[in-house]
Amino acid sequence: MAEDWMIMVLLFTLVAIAYTIKNYPLRISRLWNSVWNIRIMRQAIREEPNTPRANLFFNVAFFLLTALTIYLLLKHFNLELLGISGVIKYLLILALLTAAYSVKVIGLRVVQHLADGDFGLTEYEYNVFLINRMIGLTLLPLLTVLIYSPIQIGKVLILVAGVFFGVMVAYRMLRGVLNASLSGVPLFYIFFYICTLEILPVVVCVKALSF
Repeated sequence: MAEDWMIMVLLFTLVAIAYTIKNYPLRISRLWNSVWNIRIMRQAIREEPNTPRANLFFNVAFFLLTALTIYLLLKHFNLELLGISGVIKYLLILALLTAAYSVKVIGLRVVQHLADGDFGLTEYEYNVFLINRMIGLTLLPLLTVLIYSPIQIGKVLILVAGVFFGVMVAYRMLRGVLNASLSGVPLFYIFFYICTLEILPVVVCVKALSF
């Protein structure tokens, strides 16, 4: 099932992660601790301008590998996407995924502007991409095994990847709601954030994929 372009995606991601480990040896441990410890995450936010390249590579890894996961999901279950296949199909999924997160970031900026304040949105945005980076790192070994697995085992692995992704996104949302509540953000605004910045981009992306 492995195609040349899939291997190139995995190799590029692996090289990007290896570069980050070599030049920022504490980045992965800091990433892991930040995912589970809010105090460390807030410290990382203050230090963020010092290591933008490390996070850039991890963010790219998330987009590349998540798009590959969606591609393999469609492929394993024979789901069509505008009648296209191969690398073009993958690139379209990657573009839609990037667009969904671009809408999310733009939505954050609009809300900050309309509310004339931050209201924890900077922390919320950092939390979103922080957990995305963790998802990307976890997907790499799983996808490496998946693309070389027989079709039946591949279906199991792709479902495992989907469940893992769903659990991490749910954790991300729960953590964001909890942090917003502790910051004194009214429940109405928390509900508004979830609907517009979490649910809406996903619905738009799924709708585009099923077109």
